[in-house]
Amino acid sequence: MGEYKTLRSDHRLAERAAPVPRRHSGRALLVTGGASGIGRAVAERLIAEGASVMIADLPSDRLTGTAEEIGAHSVACDVADPEAIAAAMAEVAARLGPLDGLVNCAAIVRHSDPLAIPREDWELQYKVNVFGAYEMAVAAAKMMIDAGKPGAIVTLASEAGKKGHLDSLAYSSSKAAVISWTRILAARLAPHDINVNCVCPGGVATPMLRQVAEDYSKVTGEDPEAVFSQMTMPQLGRHIAPAEVAAVISFLLTDDAMLVRGQAINADAGDTPY
Repeated sequence: MGEYKTLRSDHRLAERAAPVPRRHSGRALLVTGGASGIGRAVAERLIAEGASVMIADLPSDRLTGTAEEIGAHSVACDVADPEAIAAAMAEVAARLGPLDGLVNCAAIVRHSDPLAIPREDWELQYKVNVFGAYEMAVAAAKMMIDAGKPGAIVTLASEAGKKGHLDSLAYSSSKAAVISWTRILAARLAPHDINVNCVCPGGVATPMLRQVAEDYSKVTGEDPEAVFSQMTMPQLGRHIAPAEVAAVISFLLTDDAMLVRGQAINADAGDTPY
């Protein structure tokens, strides 16, 4: 078989992934991991679609700078710390009022031989990717319930959570856990009209993917840019843009996604067939 060649090349990306005006007008939305990568793209899109957005990330000049650049509010928060989550949610309530939606994008990845994963790597990835995302989701849900508001929660999982990646066993496992608790939390929150889903991207051109390429290059001896260039999606012939994943997430936050519940939506250009 020959290589796939998409007819929709990346020069048309801005046109295809254009925000939908007023889709989220009047809504208060929180995006974790919002200082860069997919989180930033999500925040930018939601703002363009009329939402008031708070981005949360580790304290840094990048966090405050991103907020200023895109017109978002910001709050420093290490999602691995339950006390930091509580403080951040209090800040959100004070500045935005009760939330209408949450997007969990904060995540971390570590690579190692599956037979030699340090316990601290397991613990860190689970604290951020599983416990932190879950605790943010529960805090947001309780805020919506207390306010008597419907809402939506979307968490970034990964294609790794379905397929597993050899040198990122702990990360893959953590994303599989996200997929599992998403389905259960969706059922628990359905009576409160709070929809819960997760998205499984792959091959997205983000700082995290560049970190992955850097990690692999240390093992293979290849140039990091060469490794990164190999991480394209076959059916697209290129990397996925963060804005394309943001478009999927924006839809899942709307009432149009009412019938999509507890799902792990693949956003990897056909790379995962289930």
